[in-house]
Amino acid sequence: MLKKVMAVVLIVLAAGAWLYLDHLNKQEQILAEQARQEMIQARAEAVARAAARAKFEAELTEAFNSCKADADMAKDAFLTENRKPVRRKPGEFTIPEEIVAQADDILVEAYAECQQVHDTHYAQGY
Repeated sequence: MLKKVMAVVLIVLAAGAWLYLDHLNKQEQILAEQARQEMIQARAEAVARAAARAKFEAELTEAFNSCKADADMAKDAFLTENRKPVRRKPGEFTIPEEIVAQADDILVEAYAECQQVHDTHYAQGY
C-alpha cells in the first residue's frame, strides 16, 4: 500500500513539475515574441530614419547645386554685361582681364557662401 501511495505522490509531483516547466516555457515564448516585435519595430524606425536622412541629404545637395548654378549664371551675366565690342569686327566682343578676374572672385565668394549655407543647414539638420 505504501508503494502505491509513493507511486501516486511521485506521479503527482512529476505532473506538477511538468506543468510548472510548461508554464515557464510559455512565459519564455511570450517574452521572445515581445522581443521579436520590438526588434521589428526598431528596424522599421531605423529604416524610416535612414530614408528621412537620405531625403534630407538629397534635398540639401540639390539646393547646394542650385546655388552653385545660380552663381555660375551670375558670373556669366556679369561677363556678358561687361564685354566690350572689338573695333572693326562687328559681332565680336572682348572681356578685359580685370573684369574676368573680378568675375572669378565673385564666383569664388558665391561658391563659399553656398558652401557655408550648405554646411550650416547640414549641421542644424534642416
